[in-house]
Amino acid sequence: MIFRTLFAVIILAFLAGCGGSTPPRAMPGVDLHDRVLSAKAVRVGVKADTPPFGFREGDLWFGFDVEMALMVFQEMGIKDVVFVPVTSANRIEKLRAGEVDCLFASMTITRKREKSVDFSIPYFQDGQGLMVKSTSPVQSYLDLGSKRVGTVQGSTSADNMSQVAPDARIVPYADYQALFQALMTDKVDAISSDSIILLGLAKAANASNGVRLAGGVFSTEPYGIAVPENQSRFRDAINESLQRLWETGRWQQVYDTWFGPRSQFKVDTGFAITPFPH
Repeated sequence: MIFRTLFAVIILAFLAGCGGSTPPRAMPGVDLHDRVLSAKAVRVGVKADTPPFGFREGDLWFGFDVEMALMVFQEMGIKDVVFVPVTSANRIEKLRAGEVDCLFASMTITRKREKSVDFSIPYFQDGQGLMVKSTSPVQSYLDLGSKRVGTVQGSTSADNMSQVAPDARIVPYADYQALFQALMTDKVDAISSDSIILLGLAKAANASNGVRLAGGVFSTEPYGIAVPENQSRFRDAINESLQRLWETGRWQQVYDTWFGPRSQFKVDTGFAITPFPH
């Protein structure tokens, strides 16, 4: 797999050696902060089909979200991190049902979503983009007209697209593999998601030369870690970990692994975490 890095392999080898138990299922009314710290174990929802944020090779997990989760909970003294695959469509349902304790799932913080889950402070930011085949005449969302545009169910992409290209015909897909395959087999004229996710899909399929991003990003997508509602102590502990990772430079380490000058992507999002005063 072209995304595998030495840093990821080292961390995930450590994870494989310590994640032997399964954290208990979250129950309504239970304080997640106390349960997770007492058990020294946590169940994290991560996408399995969204390189470079979350993906699997066999039983091993890789990606920016995966490494961020390991770092965040290491700061909290939790080494038993169990990853559970989620999709854009089912991640909130799995969190609310107690199947996972939190979501590190390239999940944009929105006011609509905050009616059903709570979010940490932002830990990453991207923007929505448009991908087409290299031979396509489409240069940006302004050229879509009534063209078919694929998006993933449960993401913010369809809503954003309806605002910038209201005449486009939105075609929903259940997951990212199906979405990218739809573009490659001409079932849609373009696909839309966060720009780095689109680049990751193309690289994973070794299809980078056959596709391109059309125009720049046209939305702001701040990623947050989702936790169940009314679990403020758990959320606050996650926020504290994120701020310490930023202040100590460890967040930058993970960022550089996946997006830095020597990485596969070499993107500069201009994002920064602003730590709260002590």
